[in-house]
Amino acid sequence: MSGLLNILPHRISQGLTAAYFTVTSWSIRGRSTLVQTTEMARMTVQKIPALKDNFMYLVVCNETKSAAIVDPVEPDRVLQVAKEAGVSLTKVLTTHHHWDHAGGNADLWKRYQADPSLGKLSIYGGNDERIDNLTNPVGQDDTLEIGNLKVRCISTPCHTTSHICYYIETPEDKVVFTGDTLFLAGCGRFFEGTAQQMYDALIT
Repeated sequence: MSGLLNILPHRISQGLTAAYFTVTSWSIRGRSTLVQTTEMARMTVQKIPALKDNFMYLVVCNETKSAAIVDPVEPDRVLQVAKEAGVSLTKVLTTHHHWDHAGGNADLWKRYQADPSLGKLSIYGGNDERIDNLTNPVGQDDTLEIGNLKVRCISTPCHTTSHICYYIETPEDKVVFTGDTLFLAGCGRFFEGTAQQMYDALIT
């Protein structure tokens, strides 16, 4: 079985479906604006609040300090966090085309084009023309690297037809970024697919 739920380690709570985290800093009166950092043996993930109820994730290879950002809807915040972390941000991992996930792609791309000191930026996502500035279309079982970290792409069509989850496994840790395919309370809405497609994506 290769469904998304089958790759998640049983010892990890549902919180892993966004990233591998122990939540530590939520405000009683509203969402926190604090970046939450989880350091693992070979990677570090920074959970960055965005908009009213979303998150962006900065994934860093500890050995090379290369980094990727998952769904950078707020480019200013992304660049600030990357600078403070002292990492080289070279990749965008887009889970799907909806504006609250991919809405920052175009702005971030423009900033990289205007400032050569930032380096080269590659934007990954499902093969979908609705994803702004997509440079590297990916599908099921395609792979890419963040420094020495290997990322496997998992196609989970239903919330959107081209939805991609990004799975990273090292000898010590497993992390998956699920976009709007999977939440704490269940799966995402079936905007462009069927219940059977969601079942297949998660289970089979």
